[in-house]
Amino acid sequence: EAGMVAVLNSYISSSEDAGTRERASKALSIAAMDAVGRQSMLDHGSASSVAAALDDTNVIVRCNVYDALINFSRGPIPCLRAIIAAKYASVLVAKAANEVPGVQPLVLRLLYSCIKDDSGLDDALGASAVDTCIGLLELSNSRDVKKEAATTLGFLCFSDMAKMEAIKGGAVGALSLLLAAGQADTVQAAAAGALMTVTTTDEAKKSIVDVGGVLPLIALLSESTDAQRLLRLNVLKTIANVVVNPRARALLRESEAALPTLCEIEEGDDALVAKHAAVAKAALLWEP
Repeated sequence: EAGMVAVLNSYISSSEDAGTRERASKALSIAAMDAVGRQSMLDHGSASSVAAALDDTNVIVRCNVYDALINFSRGPIPCLRAIIAAKYASVLVAKAANEVPGVQPLVLRLLYSCIKDDSGLDDALGASAVDTCIGLLELSNSRDVKKEAATTLGFLCFSDMAKMEAIKGGAVGALSLLLAAGQADTVQAAAAGALMTVTTTDEAKKSIVDVGGVLPLIALLSESTDAQRLLRLNVLKTIANVVVNPRARALLRESEAALPTLCEIEEGDDALVAKHAAVAKAALLWEP
């Protein structure tokens, strides 16, 4: 009410002092966690006002601004629409490819928020978001970047157009590599989640066999623990998708671990996980 957000917007966008920009951007990120602060950001056009700060030479300022916008996007629908109206989605695709690794996860989290809106999704797809995410999966050495890229790609692929772009762009192979032993379980869970989305298509079901992605799924099915719930759920859902492919079914049936593990999980205490294990088992045992 005292106009604090308007002052912060001004400091972030135009102050020549790096310390002032750092403090102002940090304050805005905190304000964006509160309903009153978000409303004030809406009223004072913060999304548009701080856009130029994504190019700030100070990495701390950039991180703080991304934090502020991510927090802001989690508010009521008008907050996200303000970000979309400021044309962030297409800008974020370019930033995701070119930012320093420490900032890239924040860029991808904000992009993820943007693609929840149809206009934001269209803008992101038009800016080659699918290819950008695949490139990050293949080239980044950062665990957090890989996780966020896989998560964003999975959400993009709820769009049929994005799904086909992803398959043609080699997403199934890139995601399958992230299922391998030695990857962080958060990365494996995100990769399996993206594969779950993509493998609803016949093309991806064939591709995951071609790139050797079925055996890592079997290994994760056997090795995942009750504590790794998201990973286990995503693996089960992906197996249920791909097992309808005859070659994938053959690989799963040849495994000594797949069916016993599915039966064990089906008898477990977690009702949701057990349900998806039952679905995968039924698909595995199906006979024409």
